[in-house]
Amino acid sequence: MILHNLSLSSGNRHKTAITVGSNCIEESLTSLTTQSKRVFVLSQESLLKDSGYDIMSVVKSAYHSDCHLILVADGESAKSMTTYTQCLNHIFDIGVERGDTIIGFGGGVVTDLAGFIASTCLRGIKLINIPTTLLAQVDAAIGGKTGINHPSGKNLIGSFYQPHLIINDIAILASLPKEESQSGFAEIIKYGIIQDRDLFDLLLAEANTISKFDYIADHDLWLNIITKSIKNKIYVVEEDEKESSLRAILNFGHTIGHGIEALFGYNMYKHGFCVAFGMCAATYIAVKKSLISQDMATAIYRILNVYDYHRISLDSIHKDRLLAIIARDKKVKDSKIRFVLPTHIGKVIVSPDVSESDIIASIEFIESFFTGVTP
Repeated sequence: MILHNLSLSSGNRHKTAITVGSNCIEESLTSLTTQSKRVFVLSQESLLKDSGYDIMSVVKSAYHSDCHLILVADGESAKSMTTYTQCLNHIFDIGVERGDTIIGFGGGVVTDLAGFIASTCLRGIKLINIPTTLLAQVDAAIGGKTGINHPSGKNLIGSFYQPHLIINDIAILASLPKEESQSGFAEIIKYGIIQDRDLFDLLLAEANTISKFDYIADHDLWLNIITKSIKNKIYVVEEDEKESSLRAILNFGHTIGHGIEALFGYNMYKHGFCVAFGMCAATYIAVKKSLISQDMATAIYRILNVYDYHRISLDSIHKDRLLAIIARDKKVKDSKIRFVLPTHIGKVIVSPDVSESDIIASIEFIESFFTGVTP
């Protein structure tokens, strides 16, 4: 059932329909899409097995079209030029027209890849995202950022391309491993820190319940949290779709976080844990620059500890390599690394005034952070 109908308005009068509910995929597809001659569903074999969800039957029921399943590997390795080319080869072998549709059914890896394929195939075919992870529902699948990785860094090849429809089905999250839910939840904490103090307070007040990640028993609470998070993302993207100003605040924690992911080949630490590390580091830098009070910083440290983001340890060689990766980050402007730094819970600034020594100091500080010692 669809419980919330939202929308995201972007350039060229494009409007993305966004549904939030439970067991609402078929209803959303049937009521909010137009028919296509062909529908390509991009997903992962492990997801189809673990979720037990027969997405192809649902798509065929909704579309009555020529439907094709394209499977890619698990993990960030799928966001590669090789996989991208293989998917296009498959699509072109079958045949494709501009009126056709590609559906990304999966987590952020799948929706990022599906979006990049949709944006470049015939210069653009219709895109529908059905995110199946918490991270994708509240962040990755929303906002039109698509992309694949390069050995030099994450998401360095991509485009801005808005979906026609995004379907957020809370029920499908029930099969997620706890670590996957934790990873996505870091993005929700991020919204609380950068612009939504009420959400931040809710996450602390309900931590005992939320940390169980029981999407069925605590359905109403999760509906509220996910909907609030999506609205936060919508607000930012509508104000600044192409990241010329405000949208940069969504990168809080991501400059160092993406660097860590690239450093370890995208396969050692989950995205959200790296972002949590980055948020902690950015908060430390903000304290040292007298941008945020120690009390506010302690509250940020506390929420990251409460939700049990484990420590990531980097030796001195890794730190040097991490700095080199960060220097190539797509957020670098005029050869200066731009950091999102908190000034208050619910408010951040983008600062180009962060040195390599600031970054190293913040990483060394975090060596004791996730052990439960409050700095």
